[in-house]
Amino acid sequence: MAKFPAFMTAFRLTAKAAIHTPLVFRAGLFSGDGLPWPSLEGIRDFARFAGIEDGAIRTALSRAKREGSLIAEADGARGARYVLAPATFARGVAQIRADKRPEGFLLAVFSFSTPEQEERASLRALLKSYGFRKLAQNTYIHGRIETESLVAAIRDLGLERNFFLFTCPDIEDENLVARVLSLFDLESRRKDLREYLRLLKDFLSEEVSRQAEAGDQAAGDEFARRLLYAAAVHWERVESSEPPIPARHLPPGYAFGEIQAFYGRRLGEGRRAMLGYFKRVFEA
Repeated sequence: MAKFPAFMTAFRLTAKAAIHTPLVFRAGLFSGDGLPWPSLEGIRDFARFAGIEDGAIRTALSRAKREGSLIAEADGARGARYVLAPATFARGVAQIRADKRPEGFLLAVFSFSTPEQEERASLRALLKSYGFRKLAQNTYIHGRIETESLVAAIRDLGLERNFFLFTCPDIEDENLVARVLSLFDLESRRKDLREYLRLLKDFLSEEVSRQAEAGDQAAGDEFARRLLYAAAVHWERVESSEPPIPARHLPPGYAFGEIQAFYGRRLGEGRRAMLGYFKRVFEA
């Protein structure tokens, strides 16, 4: 069995993350490059790199089709090509770049009658999928993310009358600020981010980037796969899990900004390698 780099050992991917990640890049960063959507073989390459077995890949694809996060489009002998559902992409876009959001909070408040337990559960699940955290009974909090797709999703569920969304540019009540801060263990988060950055720098090292830039296809593919893997972990461990805390309340040495800058730089350096990789595996 191949030995995984320390970053991959510390942060294992689920099959769900492995099958969705290449499609997110196809829908986003590389949407204008004329790439086809991948077939099963195209998805397998990265998923196998991530340590996911073929049976788990097929199960994850079946579940994703059933849940509607992916759409399978027939493609002759290849069987199908897998397209990222627009709602899935919109939900992710709403939460990225937490460091660029306006300061402040969103408060989501909802109210249901006792018989409406299924509707209440659906709304809670939707809010959690957008990264909201529970603040109090029937009240959830987040940073000031984009809300257009969230509001549309709530409208699709037919729950507009039960839902209220408030924007709070600032909270002047220090007691309330303290209560919000108490929801998050920022000191542990600070330590986790420092360790994450250390492992990330080793995984996406200068040497790996330089070898890819030299034009060697194998090195380029390795760099592309590593960038994809880091992207999936970055989304889960950094972006979507970042507490909605204004910068002035964060502890010294909080590495969120450093992580964003480093990964963004490596992503820029690896764009050509990623495009070449996608052209090869997506055509499979």
